Amino acid sequence: MQSHRERKVTESASSHGQSPNVTRFSYLPVILLLVILCTISAACVTSGPAVSTWSGIGSTGPESAGPYLYQNIVNTSGGPAGILNNYGSGPESRRSAAIRNAMDSSDPVTRDYAVSIIPRGHGGTFNLAQICDLWENVYNRWTYVDDPHGGEYFSPASRTITLGLKGDCDDFAIVVASMIESVGGSARVVTAKNSTSGHAYPEVYIGNTSEQYEKAADYIRHRYHVTNVGCHVTTDADGPRYWLNLDWWSTHPGGRFFADDGVRIAYYPDGHWEQVETYLVRPGYSPHLAK
Repeated sequence: MQSHRERKVTESASSHGQSPNVTRFSYLPVILLLVILCTISAACVTSGPAVSTWSGIGSTGPESAGPYLYQNIVNTSGGPAGILNNYGSGPESRRSAAIRNAMDSSDPVTRDYAVSIIPRGHGGTFNLAQICDLWENVYNRWTYVDDPHGGEYFSPASRTITLGLKGDCDDFAIVVASMIESVGGSARVVTAKNSTSGHAYPEVYIGNTSEQYEKAADYIRHRYHVTNVGCHVTTDADGPRYWLNLDWWSTHPGGRFFADDGVRIAYYPDGHWEQVETYLVRPGYSPHLAK
C-alpha cells in the first residue's frame, strides 16, 4: 500500500489586454470559464492515504466479505481447531525438525550479523525498531533463488547470510526469524498454501494484549507512512498471542498476507509445530479488533 501526501491542485488565470472593439458582454464566457476552473480546482484534493485491496485481502471497510478483515488485526487464528504437536514422525514433524536445525540463532555468524545491523539509536533491550531494522536489511538485499528441483531444502540462517542473503521464501523466513531470536525476540516460521502455490514467511511475537499490538502498529504506521498493519492472533488456553507478519512479499512489517486456504502451520525454534485455522472476525468482535 502506498501512502500519499496531501496535495492541492490550484489553477491560475492571467488577464490580457482587450481590444477597444470588444464589448463588455464578451467577458461573460471568460467569467464562466473561471468559475468552471475554480470548481475543478476545489475537487482535486486528497485528504489521506488510499485503501489498498490486495488479492485475497479484504479492505478496511466494515462490510468486507472476504476471508480476512484487513483492519488493524487480521486473520485471527486458533480456537478448537488448533492442533499442537511437539514431535512425531509425520511430514510436519520432519519439516519442523529441519527448520529447528536451520534456525541457528546462537551461531556467531547469525548473531554477529544481526547485531551489526542495529544502529546505536535503536540499542537496548529487544524492541520493535530492531525488528524493523533487521527486516529492512534482509528485505532490501534479498535475491530469490529456488530450491533444488524436486526437493525441499532449508538453508541454515548462518549459511544464507554467508552466501549474501540468497534463497527461496522459507530461507528468507528462517534467516529473519533466526536473526530476531539472536537479539532477544521470539519468532516463528509459518507455511501456508492455496489452490495454486505454497509459501513460507516469518512472524514475530509482539505481545498478548490489543494495547501492545496498537503500540506496535502505531510505530509502524509512522515509520513506514502506512495505515493498515496486520498480524495473526493465535488464541489458546493461555489467551491471545499477537504475531506480526514479516513476509518478504510485503512492503513493510505488518503488510499484506499470503492469500492462503485458511490453514497454516507455525514452526517454532524449539522444534514443535502448531496448526491453526482462520475464521472470519466480524466487526465489533472483542478483544481482537482494536478500536
